[in-house]
Amino acid sequence: MKFRFALTLMLTFATMLALAQKKVEILHANTLEYSKKSGIEAKRLLGDVVFRHDEIYMFCDSAYFYDETNSVQAYNNVRFKQGDTILLIGKYAEYDGDIRMAKMRDSVIMQHNKSYLITDSLDYDRDKNLIYYFEGGRMYDGENRLRSQWGYYYTETYDYYAVEGVVLKNPDYSITSDTLRYNTETEIADFFGPTEIVSDSNYLYCEYGRYNTVTDEANLTQNAWLQSGSNYLYGDSLYYDRKIRYGEGFRNVSIIDTSNNMIASGNYGYFYEEPEKAFMTDSTLLTYIMDGDSLFIHADTIFITTEKQGDTLDFKLMRAFHKVLAFKSDGQARCDSIAFHSNDSIAEMFYSPIMWSDNMQATAEYISVKFVNKEPDSFVMKNSSFLCQHIEDDYYNQINCKNINGYLKDKKLYRTDLFSDCQTIYYIEDEKENEFVAQNKLLSSNMRVFYEDKTIKDIMFFEKPDGLALPMDQITDDKLFLKNFKWFDSVRPKEKNDIFVWKEIEGSQEKEKERAE
Repeated sequence: MKFRFALTLMLTFATMLALAQKKVEILHANTLEYSKKSGIEAKRLLGDVVFRHDEIYMFCDSAYFYDETNSVQAYNNVRFKQGDTILLIGKYAEYDGDIRMAKMRDSVIMQHNKSYLITDSLDYDRDKNLIYYFEGGRMYDGENRLRSQWGYYYTETYDYYAVEGVVLKNPDYSITSDTLRYNTETEIADFFGPTEIVSDSNYLYCEYGRYNTVTDEANLTQNAWLQSGSNYLYGDSLYYDRKIRYGEGFRNVSIIDTSNNMIASGNYGYFYEEPEKAFMTDSTLLTYIMDGDSLFIHADTIFITTEKQGDTLDFKLMRAFHKVLAFKSDGQARCDSIAFHSNDSIAEMFYSPIMWSDNMQATAEYISVKFVNKEPDSFVMKNSSFLCQHIEDDYYNQINCKNINGYLKDKKLYRTDLFSDCQTIYYIEDEKENEFVAQNKLLSSNMRVFYEDKTIKDIMFFEKPDGLALPMDQITDDKLFLKNFKWFDSVRPKEKNDIFVWKEIEGSQEKEKERAE
């Protein structure tokens, strides 16, 4: 029984103590008067007024204290100080001790640790540890300046939520957003809604993301993209490091070079701003936009770099590696790797390259094509060079030699120069009867072939050739083809989507193995 009485007494005392702690205390005033303000009994305090409620202290020049409502109205030089971390300053304030709510008005400053908030009106809910401003506010935290129309701040988590007309400024960039959360401890900003990050060197956009103002790293999603000069980086999500000017994209990634009309796309890629360097892999597609047409290239991996030539001239070097397929409406290609130099507009194809145009096919160990005004102007074939043209049925015009130089006019082949151990098979047509009447087979060290309307028109020899002409009815199967003739139409990309399907050529896997060894 005694124990129960003691326990009840302790609980009663604790309750009374708690109620006493909730009462606002007057610690000091130079003058104390009694008045009825708005019909309510009040104490009027003048000069160096100090209140305390729990761990908060209130200072002002004058105040009204209402015992019945446990509330304060403070005037002039008002300061609320909570511990060593929170300080509120303003010209007028109201404080309700029962609900632990402070309302500060007129030229308000809030300081919490190292950050400051300047506004005209501010409410502080001590129970929720929440500060709310609603007539425009500016937050200062080191080099960062945050401005918004309204917002709120959680004192326990150090999170500012800025809403409407949000601008976060830094000496190196500015962030404009619809809604932004900024943490004063981590100095990390999170964006919710359309957001722009603008600096002298680039521009970033997203509709959801995060920016670390200490490390200058960003993670962006939802319509995220980066602009740097004439280059753009898009992706489902982007990572950006401002210190090393590096952007990285994940899923549905595109790198666009508007100055060179080039688009590289894939599911993973990165981009360095200075010096310019890009990488793309996973379902890659490189698109060169040309007048009225486009060239599409697919490969396992694509590199694009800016190279120096001399002291002033920069040029782009594009390299695509492994299982390269290219498609354009008037020409297609296949090889293991390709390189394109923008300074001389030369594309180089390595390891078993094949080119097709209309009914013509070119193969060699190495092929390069020079472009003028974005159109092929000439080409070079080295080692085991073979040109063939399908005429009809099993009939093919054929050229086989060590090296070939070819020249085009108006996108049509008009001349080839053949070097070393040249062999040709071509068919003579009776133009009146519109039928082929004979096959010519010629051998010579070097020769020059002229073309008209996609057929052989004339051949110039530099040494006397060996030749044999056969009427069509005397051509047997063993006379149809030169040695090493192969027609690769089955692996030719016939449309754009075909470049994503690599078809092995019989025997090519063994060659790849030999080359790897």
